[in-house]
Amino acid sequence: EQCASEVEKGCELVIRKCCDGLASYVRDRGDAARLSAVAECADVLLERMSDVVREVGFLTNNAEAVEEVMMEDIMGLEGAMFDEFLESIRANVGSCCRMGWLDIKTDITKAPGPDSPALAFPPYLSASLLAIVRTRAQVEQALGNKMRRSEGVSYQHIAMATVADAVAEGICEQVQQRKMTLKVRQADRLANELQFLINTLKRYLKPETVGLVDNTRRMLCTKAGRGSGIQGDGPDGL
Repeated sequence: EQCASEVEKGCELVIRKCCDGLASYVRDRGDAARLSAVAECADVLLERMSDVVREVGFLTNNAEAVEEVMMEDIMGLEGAMFDEFLESIRANVGSCCRMGWLDIKTDITKAPGPDSPALAFPPYLSASLLAIVRTRAQVEQALGNKMRRSEGVSYQHIAMATVADAVAEGICEQVQQRKMTLKVRQADRLANELQFLINTLKRYLKPETVGLVDNTRRMLCTKAGRGSGIQGDGPDGL
């Protein structure tokens, strides 16, 4: 009985020390290190924990309690690291949504020239979509298609949904800040761009975020003098 107790305590201590060491390693590093720590935790939770519990079961009758303690430590570290990563990408994506071109004064009586920003793909959309694709590549490289045990959804989908929501909310905030000074032509263009955004990110956006973007788009359509109409079908999705 004493031997079994020592085995249980030893297993719990090893897992706790490993988690502490991994957390200490990641503390002063960036998103790549956080995702590496999450990947290690995910491997243990999804694949290796069952082997540990089986071996512990040969030596003690309290394997389930030991498993619960070890899982709590590992899931605690996994949750902290992944939540920090999600907060980081939400914070970083804010700079991608800035609409500086709206602040440039132009002569609305003249048609845009061949080099006009009005004829180019919007830089804020380019930067935002690039941030989303970069996030997907980061998570895919570190975690592949692994499922998050606590949610039953892939890490990649959770990250994509987080960054897509952040992009949509940031763009809507930029529009709201300038809605009183928008010209008709600007409102018309932005309405089309927001519809493009919905069509591109609809797979990942929460219903509340879709509603926010659509309400902003309708406001722009009204300001542009075309009701809530939609021009074109847009892409099938990212």
